[in-house]
Amino acid sequence: MTAARVAYSVRESHARADRTLRGTVLGTGAAVPARIVSNDYFVTELGLDTTEHWIESKTGIRERRFAEPDLPLCDLAADAGRQAFERAGTDANDLRLLVVATSSSDHRMPSTAALVQAQLGARHAAAVDLNAACSGFVYAFDVAARCVQSLGGQALVIGADRASSLVDPTDRTTSVFFGDAAAALLLDADGPGEVLASELAARGDAAPLEVPAHGHMRMDGKAIWNFATRIIPETVWSLCRTAGVTPEELALIVPHQANVNILRTAATELNIPFDRWMVNLDRYGNTVAASIPLALHEALQSGRAQRGDLVLIVGFGAGLCWGGQILKL
Repeated sequence: MTAARVAYSVRESHARADRTLRGTVLGTGAAVPARIVSNDYFVTELGLDTTEHWIESKTGIRERRFAEPDLPLCDLAADAGRQAFERAGTDANDLRLLVVATSSSDHRMPSTAALVQAQLGARHAAAVDLNAACSGFVYAFDVAARCVQSLGGQALVIGADRASSLVDPTDRTTSVFFGDAAAALLLDADGPGEVLASELAARGDAAPLEVPAHGHMRMDGKAIWNFATRIIPETVWSLCRTAGVTPEELALIVPHQANVNILRTAATELNIPFDRWMVNLDRYGNTVAASIPLALHEALQSGRAQRGDLVLIVGFGAGLCWGGQILKL
C-alpha cells in the first residue's frame, strides 16, 4: 500500500507573509510515575527468558517507569500541563486548544483531553485526543500549530501514555521496551519561533505493530527495525529539503525513543554525530506518544536546546505512521 503524505514549508513563497507558520514554545513540562522498574524486574520477578545485559545491549534501556493501577493517565497529563504553564509564566485562560496524543486512554469516552481540561481549568479551550501511536506527538503538534496560526492564542500539546497497560508483561518481545509518562508543550502563535517544515505520513499496515481492542500488543521486531532505520533518515532529509536547511545546521535531533540501536543506525546513515541526538530512553524506555516531548523537555531544561536553535523532531510507529517538524525555537 502506498503512503499518504502531507508536507508544508514556511518558505514556499517569500512573497506571501501569511504563509509563515509562527509557533513559539513558551514552556514544557513532564510527569513520570514514581515507580522505577529496572531490567532485573523482568528476570527475577517475572522469570522471563532474558538477562539484564541482553535487554540493555539490544535496546539501550536500563529502567522505565510504571504507573500504579490507581493513577489515572489524565492526572499525569495534567501534571505535565501545569508545569508547562508554570515555566511559561502563564495560565490556562489564554488556551484555545488542548490536544492529547495517546493510545492508552483510561476511558473510551470522554477523551483524556476533556478530563485534563477540567483539571487545568482551561474553560476556553477545545479539547481532543489524537491517536497516531508513537507518532502521536508530531501529529498533534502539527494540528496545534495550524490551529493557533488560524485562531490565535495558545495551544497545549500533551503526549501521554500508560504503555505498560498495552503489553503482556510475560511477553519479552514487547514488555521490556515500554514505560509510562506524560509530557507537554505550550505553543503560541506570537513570538520569534517558527515551524520551518512539517511532514506527516502514513501507510496502512497493522502487521508490524498492533494492539487489539481487547488484547495485548503484537510486534514484529524485525519489521519495525527495517521500517524505522529507513524512515528516520528519509524523514530527516525530507524535512531539511522542505525547510531549505542542511542537517549540519540542526542543533539537535529529538527522535521517538524506541531503541538506541535504531537511533545509532539512523545517525550513521545521516552522518550526523550521535552527540546531536537527544536520547533518554535508557531511563524511561519507550513511552509512546510521550517520548518526544519528554526528551524535548529534558533538552530544554538541560540547555542542550536553546532559543534560536533549529531542532528537528521525528516520530515513527504503528499505523504505520511517521512524521516530524523542524522548529526554530
